[in-house]
Amino acid sequence: MNIKKVKNKIVIEIPFLQHRNNPYDPEEEKELTHNLIGVVNDDEQGIYQLNDLSYKDDQQVGGLLVRTYLEKPDFIKLCKDLELDYIEYPICATCHKTIYGCHSIDDKIEPICDTCDKLLN
Repeated sequence: MNIKKVKNKIVIEIPFLQHRNNPYDPEEEKELTHNLIGVVNDDEQGIYQLNDLSYKDDQQVGGLLVRTYLEKPDFIKLCKDLELDYIEYPICATCHKTIYGCHSIDDKIEPICDTCDKLLN
């Protein structure tokens, strides 16, 4: 990351790509993969760091880098314009909290968090 002042603006340069992280396969570590991802979380969204977990054949959302205050369709368009993938976390149909991991589906085919699922069953 490079942060600098240019005239009356602070400019933050964030690498678009990163080297893969696979200590079990040094050849794969020479490959590049995405470093950023757009995240929609209920009524909040932003650009997050994307942690590469090639050794697990997975990726993980890291820390928030830039919070945006756009309408969801405008944020999705921004991600597409920036050539960023984006994810939208599901919201529990019962407690209305964000679901970050595994979840169940109720009889209306709506997501239910593990806590609500245990309470209902």
